[in-house]
Amino acid sequence: MIRRAAAVLALACAAAPAAAQTMYEQQQRLIDIHGLLLDLPPAEPPGALEPWQLSLGIEVIGIPEIDGTTGGKTQLTASDHTIAFPRPRFLLGLPPAGAVRPFVGLTYIPPVTVADVSTNYGAVEAGVAWAPGGPLSAGIRGYAAHGFSKSPVTDPNTKDTLESTLLGGDVLVGYALQLWGARWTPFAGAGVAYHDGRFRVTSDGVVLTSVVTTASIHAGLRVLAWRQWEAAFDLAAYPGYLVHPNFKLGWLWDPR
Repeated sequence: MIRRAAAVLALACAAAPAAAQTMYEQQQRLIDIHGLLLDLPPAEPPGALEPWQLSLGIEVIGIPEIDGTTGGKTQLTASDHTIAFPRPRFLLGLPPAGAVRPFVGLTYIPPVTVADVSTNYGAVEAGVAWAPGGPLSAGIRGYAAHGFSKSPVTDPNTKDTLESTLLGGDVLVGYALQLWGARWTPFAGAGVAYHDGRFRVTSDGVVLTSVVTTASIHAGLRVLAWRQWEAAFDLAAYPGYLVHPNFKLGWLWDPR
């Protein structure tokens, strides 16, 4: 059932065939797809953190198959290098205690080269949730991110660069259930994502740019076990551009 739902979502969000686009539109599309891979999906339901709880986690971003066709050429894409990439992600719950639960977050990827690809990336996020004590919670979130990537794209012997600036926000709802000694919280949400991308071809210095604003749709599940260990799955969709999964493993530190 889950696989069928994911397939339906992927088909609904799939883009038009590349053959229907000009070469320039195809290049812009590749810029946008790679930029949106660096977007910051929620990864957790609203109100998941109590005041001063700190979530120390590793998020693994799944990379779907990306068609690198532009005109008569086939460029290298992220999916030609790897099927996933990790990024540390830290979230901190803020006071006041009670039904209103604000939080802030920080994400960073150092510029370490793996499989001919390096990305220097940083992001911040903040939001607030309403969690009155029952199973239902709701919240809003905003974020900003910037990344600079180097990888072979137009030529396997060179490293082209992509600079991405991302802004976005979303609304989320979650519903918590206590099962088998753990807290299970499915969540879903929708929002908007803005990407400003600048791609530079190293061999000839050509610079291509693309700016896109698109809807974002998220659905996922967070499991909290033994009050300290959390695992989360998030399926992120950007209709017409990209559908990809995200996985997170984290440890909760509570100073109280």
